[in-house]
Amino acid sequence: MIKVNLIGTGRKKSKAVTRIALPTNFVPILLILIVLGFAAAGYWWYTTMNNQVADLDSKINQAETQKAALENVIKQDQIYESRKKALENRVKVIEGLQKNQVSPVVALDQLSEAVERTQYVWLSNLDQNNAILTMSGTGTSLNAIADFYSNLTATGYFKNIDVSNAQDNAGNFTFSLKCECSPPRSSGGQTSAAGGN
Repeated sequence: MIKVNLIGTGRKKSKAVTRIALPTNFVPILLILIVLGFAAAGYWWYTTMNNQVADLDSKINQAETQKAALENVIKQDQIYESRKKALENRVKVIEGLQKNQVSPVVALDQLSEAVERTQYVWLSNLDQNNAILTMSGTGTSLNAIADFYSNLTATGYFKNIDVSNAQDNAGNFTFSLKCECSPPRSSGGQTSAAGGN
């Protein structure tokens, strides 16, 4: 038995005929367009990167110029700071010298008070070199020289007293004394010493 389908065979053939056929030249054109798009995107990316690199290079150059200028400022500041410290040290030294300075009038006044409070001691020579006083004199006894030493110490102006003595032919004692003269640390540091034998 043979079956014949008369309805369905004509439609299938008409559908096959209505298909759209693409031209054979379209694929190469599409590939060329893709390559041109990538080339344009690459060129755009390259130029933007070059511009960014140029901007960064100019910023680096500006920063290096500013750094060089600031290094000069820092060097000048260091020079001024060292000068300032040197001047401050000088001022401190001068202030310290002025604070510890005893005028010759004050030194002689204190020395005369110590001699007046001591009986039987006479000074024959006095030299001053900055704050160092060197003196020599005569005393009738070792006790008189010891009293003079005590009276010098009691003034508060004479420190580091070094005494050497010897006996002369007449029975008196000669002495030489070296001491440092500086103001007392406290204003109430002066005490009266008893003088005499």
